[in-house]
Amino acid sequence: MESRFECIREHQGNVHAFVDGTYDEARVRNAITEIQRDKATETPLAGILLGVKDVINVDGLPTCCGSAFPSTMFEGREASCVTRLRRAGATVAGKTVTAEFAVSDPGPTRNPRNLAHTPGGSSSGSAAAVAAGFCQIAIGTQTSGSVIRPAGYCGVVGYKPSFGRIDTDGVFPFSRSMDHVGLFTPDLETLERILPILVNRWNPALDAIEKSYCIGIPQGSYMDLATPVVLASFSDVVEALELASYPLKRQLLVDDIAVYNDAIDRVTYAELYRVHAPWYDKYHDLYGPLMRDGLEQGEAITSRELRRLLEHSRHTQLWISSLMRDHEIDMWLAPVAPTAAPRGLESTGDHRMNAIWSYTGLPVVTIPIAVDELNLPHGVQIVGRYGQDERLLQAAFHIRDVIGVKSLQNQWELSQSL
Repeated sequence: MESRFECIREHQGNVHAFVDGTYDEARVRNAITEIQRDKATETPLAGILLGVKDVINVDGLPTCCGSAFPSTMFEGREASCVTRLRRAGATVAGKTVTAEFAVSDPGPTRNPRNLAHTPGGSSSGSAAAVAAGFCQIAIGTQTSGSVIRPAGYCGVVGYKPSFGRIDTDGVFPFSRSMDHVGLFTPDLETLERILPILVNRWNPALDAIEKSYCIGIPQGSYMDLATPVVLASFSDVVEALELASYPLKRQLLVDDIAVYNDAIDRVTYAELYRVHAPWYDKYHDLYGPLMRDGLEQGEAITSRELRRLLEHSRHTQLWISSLMRDHEIDMWLAPVAPTAAPRGLESTGDHRMNAIWSYTGLPVVTIPIAVDELNLPHGVQIVGRYGQDERLLQAAFHIRDVIGVKSLQNQWELSQSL
């Protein structure tokens, strides 16, 4: 714990993972002391520091949603996902930086692996806080790719549940039909400790999984998004699984991935506008440029069109479940993003290889697989069948063990600029 305090003191000024004013070492120390004194309550997460994305309410800390709006606009009860972890003994270290309203206008957070590069987003601070060693766990949200992509960019484990398996109360919404609460951890062992506490109806009896499960390797326009460098890293993983005699099935995912990426963008922006419509005209100038653009796109989408889009998403969810069942695919394996983390902080990166999994509500775990010459991680996302998060977790352990990578936290250095 002392080393984490020292790490935060030394490196928060460069990484900017926490929202200014929300991390206070004295407060955190006092909270940990109180938990240690309370011997009557079982606290399996005692001594664990938790970062919470700044669109999620935490008692005693403001929520600003990465915006210029006053925090009083977002006051409300603490999110149950936070309460569950605090009751288990976790201590909130601080609110973590988010892109404005969890959309696209970036905050000041830098990638701890290379400070010249984005950590991804919109859960920028949550991914960076875990990668930098500030926290053992952090909560984020994903609407298109806002957990899985930053986890991959920062070289940590990321988890997006099946839609609805982690409650979203106390989370300021982006798109109510697509929002997921997700997690960042340094390794799968930590994730395994957290999920029974956080995920509704977690059933350890479903953990058992044989190595004979079939892994789908997407083909077609989806994989065409990835650059040759990313495909080369991914091919190494596929080859390792083949050498370990894992059944793999190369399967066309969709004819044109752009159709589905456009569909989720239209759903999310339409619902985003409906959240912000009551104050959009009055506070127009307080929004960032990317946020304004998204709101303007959403305003142009009629309620009738939104209903049609939501119906399309439900059909897509059923269709992809049928595809997996009919072709006996237990999970998909794919790169996290088309490239490693881009240079600069002007954008949070490319979500096009993540969005379809949010659109269909399937559970995803990402693990790091390699690092390039710029110290930037590459990762893979493992996508399970809907509702089978328990089996997905165990499959992630198996795949990680075949690849032979346990944790960037322990094996690869942070940015030399730190």
